[in-house]
Amino acid sequence: MKKKLLLINPAQSKKPNLANLITIPSSSLGYLAALTPPGWDIKIMDENIENLTFEEADLVAITTYTCNAPRAYEVSEIYRRKGIKTVIGGVHVSMLPDEAAQYVDTVVIGEAESVWGTVLKDFEKNEMKKRYTSELISLENQVYPRTDLYSWKYKLFTVETSRGCPNDCEFCTVGLFNGHKYRQRPVEDVLDELEKLPRKFFMFSDNNILGHGKKAEERAIRLFKGMVDRGIKKRWGCYVGVDFANNPEVLKYAKKAGCSSVFIGFESLNEESLKEIQKTRNLKIGVNHYKDVVQKIHDNGIGLIIGSFVMGNDNDYPDIFQRTTDFILESKIDTAQLSILNPFPGTRLFKRLEKEGRLLCKKYPHDWQYLDFTKVLYKPKNMTPDQLREGVAQVYRDTSSRLISLKRAITSYKDTKDLLGAIIAYFGNRSSGDLWRKVSGAVELEN
Repeated sequence: MKKKLLLINPAQSKKPNLANLITIPSSSLGYLAALTPPGWDIKIMDENIENLTFEEADLVAITTYTCNAPRAYEVSEIYRRKGIKTVIGGVHVSMLPDEAAQYVDTVVIGEAESVWGTVLKDFEKNEMKKRYTSELISLENQVYPRTDLYSWKYKLFTVETSRGCPNDCEFCTVGLFNGHKYRQRPVEDVLDELEKLPRKFFMFSDNNILGHGKKAEERAIRLFKGMVDRGIKKRWGCYVGVDFANNPEVLKYAKKAGCSSVFIGFESLNEESLKEIQKTRNLKIGVNHYKDVVQKIHDNGIGLIIGSFVMGNDNDYPDIFQRTTDFILESKIDTAQLSILNPFPGTRLFKRLEKEGRLLCKKYPHDWQYLDFTKVLYKPKNMTPDQLREGVAQVYRDTSSRLISLKRAITSYKDTKDLLGAIIAYFGNRSSGDLWRKVSGAVELEN
């Protein structure tokens, strides 16, 4: 009789939150499912799209990020009371394994793939350890996620072509978790996976599809050309930096390969803030040339530009909100994602703010749920928490009303002739603005 394995992605909460705006599967759970030997009956459950029924299992593995950590611990404790062993992994618990160990049987630190087989063997021998520390794996001959186990409710699937980041930004956990060595999958391997992907829409989940350096950019172009040559007819999006528009060949072949949206990290319109968060690519392009970046991407027919902005850096003053509003409307980016700077555990930002006595959160793990980019969880340097929260809300009000969203969508269609992109932009603006107003209120921190 096969043993039953539940792979669970807990929700941040049952209340509306930005994570539910576009729900995508947890690729880490898909990879673990692919690495699980045949003697297991596997089920992937995502609380963001379905209720957990806490069904019987032999082993439960849970993935975490910071804002769902309290719920992950709660889920683990429910199963443990039923006598079922639990394993937990992910970025958050890799930063705080001692915290996680209070609520689970086993903690996996780092990328779980390299130790997953050992975890299962030890479980079968009833010798599962309290902690496993993984090594960074080569992405050569990487298994494909078990997409057959994903729910039909997901709007998008994801494909990963690289991991790691050589940069060391103060606020970021990518290098801490995935390492500072930039690792890439072979292009042919990625193309093979894309041919098998059972969806017409997907997202490259890499932090930057162009990677780092000229060779990585050339690899991205080979990938795009390979998609064209193999006749892979899918629409897709990706995360990019502001240098995405530097090379006309990148834009040309990305569009030919089916690129219909880019999530681009403008980060800030304040050059002092860009220096603060060490965004050298953005500084090299220059804030004054951001509009040119948007124009070049639209000129190549890529119809959905999602601009990302982080608010609340130490060099931000209240005028940053109006400047951001003006840029969003004047640059013709199709939709914007505004995030309040969040101090994640393990980062230098968290340690600095803690040392300076500026953190507003004091009760952990309870308060981790608030790190969802919509809450002010520290004392800003040049404005009050209320000014920061209300400033971001005002940008959303000024850029996502029904009339303004419609005007922006019409402009997008005129510029790119991408009707689907314009429709997505309209509903994206309306949804993100409405949801922000629901979730971004002041937090009653339990100090």
